[in-house]
Amino acid sequence: MKTRIISGAVAAAVVAALLILNSFFSIVVVIVLALLATIAVYEILCGTGAVKKSIPVYAAMLYVAALQFSYNGLFINSTTLSVLFVITLAVFAVLDHKNFTFPELVATISMPMVIGFAFACLEQIINPGDRTGLLYFFLLFNFACVSDMGAYFVGSFVGKHKLAPEISPKKTIEGALGGIVCSVIGTIIICLIFQLILKTSINVVLLTVLTPVFSIIGMFGDLFASVIKRHFGIKDYGNIMPGHGGVLDRTDSILLIAPAFVLFLNYVSVI
Repeated sequence: MKTRIISGAVAAAVVAALLILNSFFSIVVVIVLALLATIAVYEILCGTGAVKKSIPVYAAMLYVAALQFSYNGLFINSTTLSVLFVITLAVFAVLDHKNFTFPELVATISMPMVIGFAFACLEQIINPGDRTGLLYFFLLFNFACVSDMGAYFVGSFVGKHKLAPEISPKKTIEGALGGIVCSVIGTIIICLIFQLILKTSINVVLLTVLTPVFSIIGMFGDLFASVIKRHFGIKDYGNIMPGHGGVLDRTDSILLIAPAFVLFLNYVSVI
């Protein structure tokens, strides 16, 4: 647990530094997310052993990196990029049909799209084009990370009933409920602080009511990533962060929360 806490503290400090730097140069977040998305795709395709051929993996890594810039308006249209990516893999599948299996083709197409889109949504949340980016980022961090940390600590001390024993044996119902409560408290604190910073009113009630929904979506993102790990018989996707695993191990909740939160913000005004 000590290693986990230290690694988490270092990661938090790095994130804080990047956010400060991003306030001066918004391209910083795009570059960092492109790098993280690339690593995450490598982890899920190669770390699991799902794809054996190197060319499709390189194509997938290049695709998710470029996708971050396309959503930011700094590269070709994201739809065009996705079409070119699928065509490239289809051509490779035909040329190497004896060695490049159908499960490999499906994994190489689907997972980069899921991961790339999620990280692109994260970039949209952080850089919305106005001063609300930090508010949205901290809310997202709260839905995903505070909920996860709360679930971990509550489950460690009082967890008795397994949440999904065949998928993630250590997760408990008590931990999940504790994580949701922590996230609700976090939402209230974040909203009150940012009301003072932004000098504007925030729909605290709506965000508080919806916090459990986003927290639960994040838990399903975590379990979704765990299902894949169990299928391939691995504990972690990588080992970049001691005690935490790889990039995908730390951002698995984001896979579902970020797109859901962007969808919510597109239709509902919270400020």
